[in-house]
Amino acid sequence: MQYKKYILKNGLSFVSITGLSTKSVTITAFLRAGFRFDPPDKPGIAHFAEHMVFNGTQSFPTTEKEALAIEQYGGWHGAFTWIEHQKHTVHLPKSYFETGLKLLMETLSSPLIKQSEIAKERKVIKEEIYTNKSDSSKAIWDYVWTPLLFHGTHLARPYSGTENDLDLITKADLDDFINKYFIPKNIIIFIAGDIEPKRIRKEVEKNSRLFTTGGKSVDIPSLNFPKKTENILVHNDSSYYKTSICVGVKTVPYGSIDQPVFEIIREILCGYSGTRLIQTLRNKGGLIYDWHIYSDYISDTGYLFFNASTSHRNVDSVTSIVLDEFERLASGKITDKEILIAKQHLIGSIYANFETGQDYIEWYGMQELLNSQHVLSIEERVKLYKKISNDKIREIASSYLKKQNIFIGAIGNVSKTSFPKTI
Repeated sequence: MQYKKYILKNGLSFVSITGLSTKSVTITAFLRAGFRFDPPDKPGIAHFAEHMVFNGTQSFPTTEKEALAIEQYGGWHGAFTWIEHQKHTVHLPKSYFETGLKLLMETLSSPLIKQSEIAKERKVIKEEIYTNKSDSSKAIWDYVWTPLLFHGTHLARPYSGTENDLDLITKADLDDFINKYFIPKNIIIFIAGDIEPKRIRKEVEKNSRLFTTGGKSVDIPSLNFPKKTENILVHNDSSYYKTSICVGVKTVPYGSIDQPVFEIIREILCGYSGTRLIQTLRNKGGLIYDWHIYSDYISDTGYLFFNASTSHRNVDSVTSIVLDEFERLASGKITDKEILIAKQHLIGSIYANFETGQDYIEWYGMQELLNSQHVLSIEERVKLYKKISNDKIREIASSYLKKQNIFIGAIGNVSKTSFPKTI
């Protein structure tokens, strides 16, 4: 694998990941344009803008033509908006690399923002909101976890805005957002596949002329957390068959020296089915079917949280068991064997999941976007994990997982009285 990064005169960065044994090419653009950048009076506009790039460009002037340009060759075009970034991807056979790159770069540099398409896409996004609301494990993000984590800030709301928020977003608003954030200095593009680096550079340089300006670097809006925060949040909705629970803590910013430590702690907590917590909840207690452990990091904070859905009658039991495990880790009662297995599982999972160009892009993408001065290869990251001492892991767990730092939330047929009396 060969990894090369370039910065063009207009400020656009791109990375070629070549020498891969694959007949496909993956082209992904990371943008600093997540919902953190929504103006306070226009929540949901970043996500709305993401949707609008699928509604035509000069070369692909309709939704149908834009879709068929990729799909007729068996490929796909998708996008995603999160806290600080958007991710736009085209994946298709490498024979059609030029078409895929041209389409992706046109959607970012010169999307057609038509009034008729705005009205249609507004309805589509509302359907997305309904879809996310229909599943408690999805709804917990917008209505419990981010309101808990970002309490008192403009991020304590759904990433897509509400139905009423969408109705207030105009064409002028979308034009302003795209012109401000969809600019070369705010974008890094990855091309991964078995393609000559010279060919990649030639095509990127040619298509980069689509951008009319390099633009100015964008500052990340600050988060002014209030001194008093909520640590429990319950969203009661009796329409759900199960209640989704989250238990988590704030951690560290992206690129922190302690970030790798939290990735090991994540594995110890419930990174695989053999952990103590999952054995207790699922394999012995029969209290849950599946579970998730999430860790994420942004410019100035991060989080780690456990999530599982359970029958309403089991909320107290599940929450108590999870809190007990957080308390155990916070007390330093982590065995050397647990740490060894966690490191082995983490490192093994990394190696076992590097098979495609997309895997490489996922590894390097956020590093280049948020911490470009300290981009680590797989081997460099693995060495870091191996060097972290058992005492350091216990120290960080003790500092961050203690009771006063824990956030607890649930969405479903539940109330605060459903939680353990010790909270």
